[in-house]
Amino acid sequence: MSAGQSIARARAAAGMSLEQLSDATKMRASIIAAMEADDFSLCGGTIYARGQLRMMAPILGLDPQALVEEFDQTSQGLDY
Repeated sequence: MSAGQSIARARAAAGMSLEQLSDATKMRASIIAAMEADDFSLCGGTIYARGQLRMMAPILGLDPQALVEEFDQTSQGLDY
């Protein structure tokens, strides 16, 4: 499973809308939607994408380290 899929599933399981997650993370809903589609190009770079995943994970009940590892495995050196 990809990091984006994990985020989308966890958000749905928590019963959160994009707007609710946006409010909780202070990230734009459009960025979260792109991340859920495994498009991390709006994050401002790979380092920022990892940071945003780490910040989002506990809100969604996910392990931050595992989520970043999923991202690293699927992005494989891409620099957004």
